[in-house]
Amino acid sequence: MKFKLILIFIFCYSYVCFSQNDLLSLIDNNTTEYSNYIFKGTKVVNSESVEMPNNGVLQFMIQHRFGTLNSGFYNFYGLDNSQVRMSLAYGINDRLSIGIGRSSSLKAIDSNLKYQLFRQSKGNKTFPLTICLNSSIVFKQYLKSTSENSSFLLSDQFSYSHQLLIARKINRKFSIQLSPTLVHYNLLSIDQFNNDLYSIGYGLRYKLSNRISVNLESFSQFNSQNKINPISIGFDVETGGHVFQFHLSNSAFMINRAFIHETYDLWSEGSIYFGFNISRVFTVKE
Repeated sequence: MKFKLILIFIFCYSYVCFSQNDLLSLIDNNTTEYSNYIFKGTKVVNSESVEMPNNGVLQFMIQHRFGTLNSGFYNFYGLDNSQVRMSLAYGINDRLSIGIGRSSSLKAIDSNLKYQLFRQSKGNKTFPLTICLNSSIVFKQYLKSTSENSSFLLSDQFSYSHQLLIARKINRKFSIQLSPTLVHYNLLSIDQFNNDLYSIGYGLRYKLSNRISVNLESFSQFNSQNKINPISIGFDVETGGHVFQFHLSNSAFMINRAFIHETYDLWSEGSIYFGFNISRVFTVKE
């Protein structure tokens, strides 16, 4: 809890300092300088960052999660097990991107839209934050026996999430992000009592070098029956047109509804998943 309060304090304090400093810069500067690479990739670890593919750029991403480290030598400490999500994201313009993906773990197909409302800048046009809207829809494929139940509707297989992504690049090395999130389930499981679940995400990035950074990510749930929150740490490594993300997390899932509200493993019990994301970009339209 102290970590989250400190993060929010840093966020607010940096906002005030930025506003004071830029009153002077507005007098002397007629140009606008935008902040780039608040995060290195479109993912902090599991969740979306404020970054998106550039206009006309197609991003292909593979997300891979092994089993838990405490599964023992028989399962080679989780390496014998795997879950995969493959996705495509395309920059329609400099402010709007669309994506689609499929996860093996939930047999789920998901799609999202991300729109940049504001971009952190200084100079002639000054704004202290980058703010994006991210909305996604998930189609979870249920077993045939379930779907043939007379009371089961096609709409029961859908869930939705909506996020406000608020980020700030504090300096050349340090960035933070807050992510208020709403997840809506059309169909409730046995251990759920609310169709609408609220949470807030916290993300940090610190650059260790020009090509390597460390990321921290966590979510706090407000009205979910599940009180276990996802906590993840990752390392971003950039090599040419690829970005490799290696991370540890107590969640094996890679879509919002699942890793935020359907995580039941604890770091304290050694239920830690090793995983990685690999992304490659292709210029489709100049």
